[in-house]
Amino acid sequence: MPAFFGEYELFRHRGPLRRSFRLDGSEPSPLVSEIALEHRANIGTRQPSWFVRHQGSDSSTPGGLSQRMSNVAQPTLEDVLAQIDGGDPEQTMLWVQQLLDHPELPAAQASNAYRSARAIAVHADYQQMPIAHELAGRAFQAEIPGSGSLYAECTDKMALMQGQAQPFGTATMEHQGEMVMLPVDPAVDDSKRAEVGLPPLAQLQANIIRQNRAAAEARLEGDIPRDRRFARVWTNPTVEEITARLAAHPDGSWETGDVLTFAVRSDAPGMIAGPVFELPMWRVPDPDGNDSDLFVLEVRMANASDAVIGYGFWPLNEQGMPASGGRGPVPFRFRGSSAPAQLPSNEDHELEGSFTTHQVQSMAVGPRDVSVYLPRDHSRDEQLPVVYATDGNMFAPFARRLDAGMSDGSIPRVVIIAAHSARMDAIANERADEYLPGFNEDRFSRHQRFFVDELSEWAEAEFGVSPDRESRAIFGTSDGGGHSIATGWLHRQRYAHCIAYSTGMPPNPDQPWDASEAPFVHLCAGTLEGPFHQATEAWAAWLYFQKSPHHWTERVCGHDLIQWIEELPRAIARAWS
Repeated sequence: MPAFFGEYELFRHRGPLRRSFRLDGSEPSPLVSEIALEHRANIGTRQPSWFVRHQGSDSSTPGGLSQRMSNVAQPTLEDVLAQIDGGDPEQTMLWVQQLLDHPELPAAQASNAYRSARAIAVHADYQQMPIAHELAGRAFQAEIPGSGSLYAECTDKMALMQGQAQPFGTATMEHQGEMVMLPVDPAVDDSKRAEVGLPPLAQLQANIIRQNRAAAEARLEGDIPRDRRFARVWTNPTVEEITARLAAHPDGSWETGDVLTFAVRSDAPGMIAGPVFELPMWRVPDPDGNDSDLFVLEVRMANASDAVIGYGFWPLNEQGMPASGGRGPVPFRFRGSSAPAQLPSNEDHELEGSFTTHQVQSMAVGPRDVSVYLPRDHSRDEQLPVVYATDGNMFAPFARRLDAGMSDGSIPRVVIIAAHSARMDAIANERADEYLPGFNEDRFSRHQRFFVDELSEWAEAEFGVSPDRESRAIFGTSDGGGHSIATGWLHRQRYAHCIAYSTGMPPNPDQPWDASEAPFVHLCAGTLEGPFHQATEAWAAWLYFQKSPHHWTERVCGHDLIQWIEELPRAIARAWS
């Protein structure tokens, strides 16, 4: 089961419905979900909820579907099913609609119920899954071969539709190029799977891994799929090979051509090399064919030698979920042989300047912590350039790089005023409410008054930073990057530079933008961070066509702190050197 950490949520699949994995060799169907498991004895003994009696009609039809009236003799249910099973594939959806509208469908039993359920499960919209579930249940009661696994699949999909774990384990989704099993209800044991003709859960999981492993081996040859920035591969490494590599690379990562490998020893049920690659690592078999304690992930990617990736090895539990309950630490870093050089960094106890936290009494948002970096020998009389930043609660790594850069003269002396973010957790995302327009206009407006007016007044009074537009910049990453662009434009008379990294908010084509008034926009994103890269790249293209001054940096990395802390000093040098 993938970790889905950070900006991505675990069970709320937002994209198109995927195809599920069928264990009986029959055609898979679109991913949907389940309702509660019904006992076999109760199946078919009640009037289906999807039957309604149309006024003035003697026939029952599926609820919510219109009965087509025609002077032409209507084909029988058998005729419609025959067309779906063996007719023109381009006409299948039309025949499925006829099936859903057919007056004989509500009374379908035995093999016709099975064939109808299969057709609906495979081809119809997910809203029709209750119909497929009912029909599959009748076929299962009639002991039609294959109906048990179909009934289990419909049950699983209906559960997931309702935000519940699936009982049987038949539903999967595609994640980062391979199939993963969606959450399974641990209260349903293998005896229930046996009743519907399914193998034990462990075998279902092994079947998925076997499928994924075969696909990973095949990806060693040819091109990486065009719609993916990376793909898992599998070289069938041995314990001896991985042990030797770990001795040479104790942090557990190395590159071999265009293949990047992560390896770790662990006695946990599973491991993941997060947060960029949300794929469960695979055990390396020992010489006797048994699982060893070595876990390996191999990914093939374009420009692997240019990559800079922060990672940690996070244990997973038996259900494939993070054993800690959430995202783990990221203590290691892979830096490819051709990657940008690592910037110097001064540790906290070696800072030549100062990095302190203050509390600003805001009339707009209430008391708010603000972290401040001042260069060595700072004087209020200097009126230094100033960067107003979001997410000050995570600014310490930035301060270390900036301090080193100012110490060796590679970047100019500046002051950083970094306001801490509001709450962001599983319950509420007040950070996004404050940073991004369109979510909570009251919170956004109040934060604008704090960040634009109160914060600058406080910084000018306390530290003597420059009040001039040309000496002011605004900086943010992720949703903070969206805040940087929005605020930089709304208050363009205040900021000459807008530094926005990995923004998740693409440009609005209808947004007014005057290049002669706009700040210079510094953009950066990683090729492995999905929609954040897409949105930031869209800003680069949009600014290009607007003929608006900007700089666009693309790095081979994920939605990762490392790219941001290495690119901020470069943006400051670009702005004021």
